Amino acid sequence: MSASELFSESITAATVVDGRALDGTAGLLMLLRNAVDRARGGDVVEVRAHPSAAEDVAAWCRLSRCELIASLDAGDHTRTLIRVPQTHGGADRPDWGVRLPLRDGTHADVRDWFTGRAGAVPAEAPAYLGFVPRGAVAQGETPAYPFALNRKEDVWASSLPDLYEQAKGQQWNATTDIPWSELPALREDLERAVCQLMTFLAENEYAALYIPAKFLPRINAQYVEAVLFLGTMIADEARHIEAFTKRALANGGGLQYSAALTEWSLYGLLVQEDYFRSSFLLHVLGEGTFLDLLEFIEQHAPDRVTAEVVRRARLDEGRHVAYGIAHARERLAAEPARAEDLVAAAEERSAALRATSGDNPMVKESLAVIAGEQLGGFAAGLRATDDLYRGMHAHRVRRMLQIGLPPATAEAISDLHTPNFM
Repeated sequence: MSASELFSESITAATVVDGRALDGTAGLLMLLRNAVDRARGGDVVEVRAHPSAAEDVAAWCRLSRCELIASLDAGDHTRTLIRVPQTHGGADRPDWGVRLPLRDGTHADVRDWFTGRAGAVPAEAPAYLGFVPRGAVAQGETPAYPFALNRKEDVWASSLPDLYEQAKGQQWNATTDIPWSELPALREDLERAVCQLMTFLAENEYAALYIPAKFLPRINAQYVEAVLFLGTMIADEARHIEAFTKRALANGGGLQYSAALTEWSLYGLLVQEDYFRSSFLLHVLGEGTFLDLLEFIEQHAPDRVTAEVVRRARLDEGRHVAYGIAHARERLAAEPARAEDLVAAAEERSAALRATSGDNPMVKESLAVIAGEQLGGFAAGLRATDDLYRGMHAHRVRRMLQIGLPPATAEAISDLHTPNFM
């Protein structure tokens, strides 16, 4: 055995590239390049190939600044030992051997993927990473994506993984999960009231769909948990629009009236360009108030189908509100001065609505009609509706106290909130 062969036998290769079955060297050099990219500085890569490929491998080593240690005759092939430069790779390397734990030994949960590189959520993410999954290694120059929300604090809430898992587990089908065949014939005034409420709910849910859809492509993909959760919001709102519209059409009634107040109120939400302000107005104030509205309709619904539609929608809205509260609370804890933005957002929206009617009489009448059916007449239903409005105010204040606003500020913002509810 020659001295070079003795020397090579003392070296253990970290990786073996076996190109003996390949025709030509193009595939071999591709495998070699990828093996070197995955190797650590100082690792030895062994290449096994037809003797005719030896010169191409040696030329590749010179161009890539790898050290060709030895090229040995192995009979029907050549063994080439290559040392990767010590400066190669460094710390920017993908994980290997990081295993996702299973919950109860069976379930792979998003809440458990915060491990290794994938678990390192950056405080600020460069736009040039684009759609590179968090934890992956970007190779070469990449374009700067037009993300606008590139800081964790822009979109984050520590509860996002929990909320995403809940959203997946609580999805429902507006075609098969509602007992449509059990819808009874209702007295005309009751059916008209339900149809008006379904029209109003659907109209507002269009805004609740379009707004997260508008912001989703602005979120840096390194904050994938926020992106995924907004995706579930969009799916939720699409399902709500479907269900509310179906209920309006299902019993011989139909979609009813849209007030100018509603459209101006929703327009004020849609044109909001600051994500923090938008999330507060939509998720904390708007959808928070809708929780009370949906609960009231469920409580007084004249039929099981209507009650089931709004019950399921209310569960979905609860997740959206929980995200809005958690995000606002964590953002205000880090930047208390941003509370002034929330006051300004409420004031601007209120000013824009002053030219419209201060109430939505069709909706208020409809609420009083369905409540009055159970409570002994329209007058009693009207009193219950007034109680609902007062309760909405109290609950808005409570949610704003949860995010850390002072009581006086919370009261002022709630007083400014649109009478459209959303």
